[in-house]
Amino acid sequence: MRSRGDLEDMDPTREPEAAGAQRPVSYRLITPLEWFRIPLASEEARNRSVRVLVDRTFPNRDQDTVRRREFAELIGNLAWESAVKDGLELYLSTQAVLGVPVPAALVVTVEAPDEPGSSLQAPPAVLAEAQQREYPGAEVGVVSLAAGQSVRVRRSEVPAHAEELGAPQGRTSTLLTHIVPVPDTGALLVLSFSTPLEELADALVEVFDAIAGSLRWQE
Repeated sequence: MRSRGDLEDMDPTREPEAAGAQRPVSYRLITPLEWFRIPLASEEARNRSVRVLVDRTFPNRDQDTVRRREFAELIGNLAWESAVKDGLELYLSTQAVLGVPVPAALVVTVEAPDEPGSSLQAPPAVLAEAQQREYPGAEVGVVSLAAGQSVRVRRSEVPAHAEELGAPQGRTSTLLTHIVPVPDTGALLVLSFSTPLEELADALVEVFDAIAGSLRWQE
């Protein structure tokens, strides 16, 4: 699935650009067809998308009343939490293998600098060092994507909603983050992937990296 996200004017304190210079106003990502997109910027669009996902997952309104309500509450809370953390989009995997769901998620957020000279404007190598200090046991590196250099962080943790998402209690989730500087803005686009399935973590991380590799800026 191909999607397009809009970037706001994230640094109004910047000086005007040199003639001919343009900064991106949107981005594009390609995700698997089984991934469902929930836009987060608009509450109305967010709630509408949650209702569509509930209808697709539990189409029988009469027989699945309780499960529909519980699922709507869970996904609605996830979407709301992502939105209040400056999320632009939330993607949820609806893929199943032999009837077993393959849970995975992606939240796209933007981190804008509070002022000129912010630490967000540091080179990727410096950002990677900061991530390594914050997550000592994580796998951290700088990789090249079509959209530019990305600080790639792979780590594990026990997520807040693990049990509700179908993961056994006490199981850790695999998290993969790509932190990509938005050209000519000082801001960072953050792609936060996660899955509670440790058995499929390596295979899903390959999918996550492929999605990150599809990132393109649109001027």
